[in-house]
Amino acid sequence: MKRWIGLVVLALTLFVGNAYAQDHMKGGLGFHNVEAPLGVRWWLGSGKFAIDAGLGFGETKDLATDENLSHWALDIGVPISLKRWDRVDFEFRPGILYTSQEEVTGVAPITTDNTTVLEVSAELEAEVFLADNVSFSASQGFGIFNTNFAGGGSASDWSTTGANFTNIGFHVYLFGGEGTHH
Repeated sequence: MKRWIGLVVLALTLFVGNAYAQDHMKGGLGFHNVEAPLGVRWWLGSGKFAIDAGLGFGETKDLATDENLSHWALDIGVPISLKRWDRVDFEFRPGILYTSQEEVTGVAPITTDNTTVLEVSAELEAEVFLADNVSFSASQGFGIFNTNFAGGGSASDWSTTGANFTNIGFHVYLFGGEGTHH
């Protein structure tokens, strides 16, 4: 698990460094994961590599205890363009999604703790451009999940992943570049 995290961090560092050596960048608002919907995607250099970053947060009320419980998520990925057609970009996207959900662990007195999940994933994504600078995307792949439960205990799991038409990402490219999609 630590090797995957190290490889993704190294890839992000190399690709961010490459961005400063290039004249052309194109970025936009949008998201890859619905858990972290406040996001951006920046295509670097010649448009072969991008950096995705997303953030999500909120608060819900636990009706049984009348406690406000917070949650947040951070998503970071590196889309790599594998094949392009007129309005479609086929990408490989390694990424990391970290989520934290506050939960009630005791009621007398009321105590809370966080359940956290670290997901390291490798996905194939299709980004379809409906207009020059507006895209929708869906993906499928593989993820390894490390969960630390509120109150103690942990588990490591793996599974295939996928996003269907009710759980797709989108991007509106607003910054840099000329003409059509990156």
